[in-house]
Amino acid sequence: MDMPPSRYRVEERGRRLVVVDRATGRAVSQTKSPLPLAGGGGGNGARRSRIAPPPGGRGAQGWKFGFKQPRATPDSFVTRSWFDKKAPRTIKLNYTAHSRLAALRFGGAILIALLVTGSFLFWPWFPFILAAVLAPAKMRAHLHQASTRWIDGFDQAD
Repeated sequence: MDMPPSRYRVEERGRRLVVVDRATGRAVSQTKSPLPLAGGGGGNGARRSRIAPPPGGRGAQGWKFGFKQPRATPDSFVTRSWFDKKAPRTIKLNYTAHSRLAALRFGGAILIALLVTGSFLFWPWFPFILAAVLAPAKMRAHLHQASTRWIDGFDQAD
């Protein structure tokens, strides 16, 4: 059993494709289309209003993980005191800084995977070893200074 023919057909008129209704023989109007045209341009001259993005995007001030987030542009970030001695400060990011942060994310993912693997392999001793490495104030101060120096490199990367 064959399917019945479609109600619509496509014709070329004046170097443009036009959809024609076979039942009426007339071209289908573009104004009846419920979908907006790609690129936001209106083929029938009707003006479409642009909807503003909801607040809470990257540049908006809002709540994230229970902490009040300061206003920052998409090409900048605001440091915190737990990882930067000179906090709070806004660091502007360029292409080099973005690539360095991407490498940091990759390295952080590897570090988390190693911590999870170590906790499974050396379970009874792993928390004590981790606490012994991170507990001394001297070690925390050294890590704090190292992260501040690393962030200072972003300021000079402009």
